[in-house]
Amino acid sequence: MTTPTTPTGAADAELLARFRAGDAAALEPLFGRYEEPVFRFLFGVLRDHHAAEDALQETFVQAIRKADAVAPDTFRGWLFTIAYRQAMLLKRKAKRLPAQANDLALLELVGDEPADARLGVADDARHVRELLALLPDPQRAVISARVFDGLTFREVAAALGCPLNTALARMHDGLKRLRQLWEARRA
Repeated sequence: MTTPTTPTGAADAELLARFRAGDAAALEPLFGRYEEPVFRFLFGVLRDHHAAEDALQETFVQAIRKADAVAPDTFRGWLFTIAYRQAMLLKRKAKRLPAQANDLALLELVGDEPADARLGVADDARHVRELLALLPDPQRAVISARVFDGLTFREVAAALGCPLNTALARMHDGLKRLRQLWEARRA
């Protein structure tokens, strides 16, 4: 089986290794390669253009969050698995009240368990908001634009006047720091 490559010849595994080593620019060609096929897959599952766009963005957020855990040779399948899960989550979230969905979205930033399975969702969401305020301004701005304003990464990058890969890297770094703060608070 061959590994997909970019026009410059970089394989998924190489791009993933570069990203893990701190090269945020490696995300752009990696996500660019999968944006269209994952979107088509999500549209097929959700049958709604806007919902598919939302699920695509959340797929990339989750991929950024968990990029250190994936085996490079299984990246494509792993990404489509995340996409399917995001589509199913989006279907469930559509049935919830908007205020509750915002709290649940916040809690999903810091934990791997489903947010709606937690007790004290409102208290936990308040704590996440407090921890969010401790992040550096650039990271907080990207996370807030994604979670509270519902902007896509391209819209976030345009609003903040930064390249797409910078917005993605800020999201990755911000989520990582937010999870560290969350775990330290719980210890």
